[in-house]
Amino acid sequence: MALTGARADVAAWLVMDADSGRVLEHNAAFDRWYPASLTKMMTAFIAFQHVSNGTMAMNDMVMVSQNALNQPPSKMGFKVGTTITLDNALKMILVKSANDIAVAIAERIGGTEEDFIKMMNSTATRLGMNDTNFVNPHGLPDNRQVTTARDMAVLAEALWNQFPQYRSYMSYPGIRFGKRTFRSGNRDFLLRIDGANGMKTGYICNSGYNVATSTTRNGRTIIAIVLGAASGLERAAFAKKLIDGGFETTVGTNISSFQGSGKSSPPADRYCKRNTQPSAQELVDRFGSKRGSVSMLAYSNGSSPSPEGKSIKLSKTKVNWGLMYEEILGPQTKAYAPVRVRVGNEHPIVVLKKLGDSVPLPMPKPGAESDLSANPAGGIQQRMLGAPVGKGALLQPLKPSSTRELFGSPGGLYANSPIFGKTQ
Repeated sequence: MALTGARADVAAWLVMDADSGRVLEHNAAFDRWYPASLTKMMTAFIAFQHVSNGTMAMNDMVMVSQNALNQPPSKMGFKVGTTITLDNALKMILVKSANDIAVAIAERIGGTEEDFIKMMNSTATRLGMNDTNFVNPHGLPDNRQVTTARDMAVLAEALWNQFPQYRSYMSYPGIRFGKRTFRSGNRDFLLRIDGANGMKTGYICNSGYNVATSTTRNGRTIIAIVLGAASGLERAAFAKKLIDGGFETTVGTNISSFQGSGKSSPPADRYCKRNTQPSAQELVDRFGSKRGSVSMLAYSNGSSPSPEGKSIKLSKTKVNWGLMYEEILGPQTKAYAPVRVRVGNEHPIVVLKKLGDSVPLPMPKPGAESDLSANPAGGIQQRMLGAPVGKGALLQPLKPSSTRELFGSPGGLYANSPIFGKTQ
């Protein structure tokens, strides 16, 4: 869709039945767009594949390399050499959207980030994601990394149906690390929408606010993809309308044969600066209880007329945020319960007893120091605990003298240094 009025419309969307594969409604589903952190669904998909086929285990360790630590926020900021179980690493990328941990996973599975990216693109080709190209495992800005709403729906449907045993990884509303809590971008959708399962949100300026989300009611699961919303709340509100509408229809073309064409170029840079965020009252007018039943095109079009919704103003300057969320998404029906994550391995003795067949990891170059060095082979080097590296293997974690030593990197949990003009 073109820009209209003072702001752009929600750029593209698709809603489908996850069980039948039918596309129930869509708009601009073949337009090229930037996936942002929806990219991490593919990173997780490949990890789930390796665990399912037995070449990895959830208690295998991934290690933070210098390459991983160098990634811009959002990140965990762990020191080089820190080890994390794949289980915890997946929670960190799917909930906090940690870019450094996405690279650590990529290096652990692929040997190098570059080889993992080849795996991402070959997997996309196999799934039929014909208009998608990956150049990194996290979704940070790169204009070569493109997708479509249709292709993201293909990936979301594959995640849901091929790995039902791992659905919980995409359903956590937050993670807790030590005394710190980090919320998912999908938290309010998960806590307020009946049957919400969650999946993944994403945002960079060039893409706007993206989401792939799913909801199950009465044994039926609906998946919605939204690309290019102007705010996180608009993204959630529009996804809710898609989901609710999806449960009211069963007619559509199977996504495997869903064909079409769209814009070959993604949006021009700085899309977020052109796509002005609607005010809280404007969102209530557009998505609130007085809106009634209108077409999805009207919901997506920020310039379309809206009835005056319920007032959410406490005063000229204060907003009743609780009422606003209830009007747009409904009341909160679930308790916010972040899942706990940690570094290292919680039960090393148990893990060592469960060692399976060896799965080689990249090793130091001949002649390199036996300890961690600044020139890792394949992005990773390791110190061993006298046990073979393989399924369930334990890599020796660092033992910092303080938490601030462990999390002192730029953009990390305890960083004070300015990052891209902001203090983290």
